[in-house]
Amino acid sequence: MLSTFLNYQLYTRDMTRTLDRIASDPVAKREAEYYRENIGKVSSVDEFMDDYRLYSYAMKAYGLGDQIDSRALIKKVLQSDLSDPKSLANRLADEAYRDLANAFTFAATKSEPVAQTTYQTDAIVDAYSEHRVRQAAAVSSNAKTFMDSIGKIEDVDQFLANDLLYSMSLDAVGIEKKFASKSFIREVLTGQAPILAEEEADGIGPHLLLRKMFTFEADGAAPAGGVMDTLKANNFISVWFKRQDLDSSPAAASYDVKYYEEKLPSLTNVSDLLSDQRLFKVVMTSVGLDPSIESASFAANILVSDPDDPDNPLALLPDETAEQKARKLGYTTLRDLFKFDADGNVLPGEPAQTAGQTQELTNAYLKNYAKGTEFDDKIATSSFKGSISSVKTANDVIGNEALYNYVLEALDLDPASEDKLKILKVLQSDPSDPRSYARSLRDDRYTRLAGAFNFDDRGRVTTQRAVQTNTNQAETIELYSRAKLTENATESDREAIAEAANSYRTELAKIVTIDDFLKNTTVIDYAKPAFGLEEEKISAEELRKIVTSDAFDKESYVNTLGDKRYVKFALAFAFESDGSISRDAGGVQTGADFVTTQDNYLRQLMEEEAGAENEGVRLALNFRRKAPDVSNYYEFLADPAMLKVVQTALGLPTESGQAEIDTQKRMLEKRLDIESLKDPKELEKFINRFLALYDLENGSADANSGTAALSILGSAGGGGLLGIF
Repeated sequence: MLSTFLNYQLYTRDMTRTLDRIASDPVAKREAEYYRENIGKVSSVDEFMDDYRLYSYAMKAYGLGDQIDSRALIKKVLQSDLSDPKSLANRLADEAYRDLANAFTFAATKSEPVAQTTYQTDAIVDAYSEHRVRQAAAVSSNAKTFMDSIGKIEDVDQFLANDLLYSMSLDAVGIEKKFASKSFIREVLTGQAPILAEEEADGIGPHLLLRKMFTFEADGAAPAGGVMDTLKANNFISVWFKRQDLDSSPAAASYDVKYYEEKLPSLTNVSDLLSDQRLFKVVMTSVGLDPSIESASFAANILVSDPDDPDNPLALLPDETAEQKARKLGYTTLRDLFKFDADGNVLPGEPAQTAGQTQELTNAYLKNYAKGTEFDDKIATSSFKGSISSVKTANDVIGNEALYNYVLEALDLDPASEDKLKILKVLQSDPSDPRSYARSLRDDRYTRLAGAFNFDDRGRVTTQRAVQTNTNQAETIELYSRAKLTENATESDREAIAEAANSYRTELAKIVTIDDFLKNTTVIDYAKPAFGLEEEKISAEELRKIVTSDAFDKESYVNTLGDKRYVKFALAFAFESDGSISRDAGGVQTGADFVTTQDNYLRQLMEEEAGAENEGVRLALNFRRKAPDVSNYYEFLADPAMLKVVQTALGLPTESGQAEIDTQKRMLEKRLDIESLKDPKELEKFINRFLALYDLENGSADANSGTAALSILGSAGGGGLLGIF
């Protein structure tokens, strides 16, 4: 009879071949095919348990074959919420119950399809905030170029040839460039166009405004002072910023301050200060007053009033409510920042403000200028979040102007110039499919727009096309936490793990295409350790082939690697063979859990077969399967089969199992390093020691194998796995 050691070697020397042999057994093959073909049809725990073949298959796979008749217990286990420490699966000592519950999604709450998930909504909100920053940066660069270039213009033809100056000028006055003729604009700038007289008679139109902005001679030449002085150029930039809806941006505020500082020395009276709209805006905003509400004449009365007069307008301002007190404080600050006489004139030989007062005012303006825009943005965001819950079709997005504008602006698309039919077709597209309409536009903004919503090809709300389902995402996060959270983890370690999970969720929500996935190092670097691949170097091309493989096809690329870790990694993500992303079908078992279940079933059959001949081999195979996932010593103590292996390998008497549980734990802590069992080589050393001692204890070794066993024991010393080796 072969020894336990040699028998074990026959099973493990080529594990893939061994499992293939077990799987080819007609009965095993038939049961596996039935499970594969029918598990996806199950929608409830009762349906699952009523199908005996499915139910018994899963029970055997998780080592619970002897509990098949405990239906009431198993139903509660399958419905257990594993995030709740008090749930039944978590309270049972045998980890097999928890593994069974974890393999299915019966406890998960099934959610109805929505136009956007919370993460999709948050992504749009973040993009809207970032849009302001991106837009401001772009226009700020253009504004600087304009200011640097306009003084160098020598004639109108040079101006017209400068596309940036020409485009910005038309934009500032509201003339659409695509409808404008350069020859006609030349006539406008040189005062030759008849339309100027018509617009002057009607008030002031865009062409007349354009003419007044610049100073070109009738022959097109620039005058000696240039076509625009510094103040006029600054005013032009202010008008242009307003056209971009960025008049409250940091860049616009900086130009307001420059304008204020340049105009201030020329002020002679309070009217010069308050009749200039930009100066009035800067002054009132700096003291916390709204220039769109406050009156310039009232502000003038405050500035020229006598503070010692008990009936001065400031003293008469009410201050009962918080708003009234704030307004009165603002005007008090305003009066203290300037010095005018009773007639509103600047005092002879003195400036309207000291340098210190100017600095105080401009600093306050830079602090307060954006409050109105921030408030408007908050209202827009609140309106967007309130509207999105009622969206049921893509037409609902197109038909809600505020919602439509918000989403398009967030993605740097201009709502005013976009064709709504085009946007509708984008929303009905599959952004992950290289052949879809959204992708055919070859513009990432449209791809991101399609990925921001969950509509089918007819524009109806459907399940999300996410790179990971909620179940797979939760499973990946749990696996990562298990891999990183050691028994001696500190609070700082736990916080880092939680932060990594949040970053993973956030980055997952941004992935719309397979290329997004391959470029996202945060997602890939998180997922690899979750599936035991942290140390593996995988190129982007290899990764593409892995995640687009058909894990159920033995000839597919991922299966030719001969490593189940890669198969489970591939099944954790929702990529199709062409790289597109499938929708969440809402099954009761993820692809990774399905593969684990079928693999476990084969291993259970293998262990049963081995145990029929030699119980020691079955114990070793069981230990080989379970030990790498053990995270604390109590798990060994709660599993009689694994405890038997540990006691034998460490030379502990069976009676030691009768000691108090904490005493047993301390005994194991001194002699066994759990972390070393995650290393396949160290794990095999430990199992080989068990096999050798098992043979010696049970007298199952023949002469040759007994010598081999002694050899194993003799060569095991000095290793890092056990202090006794």
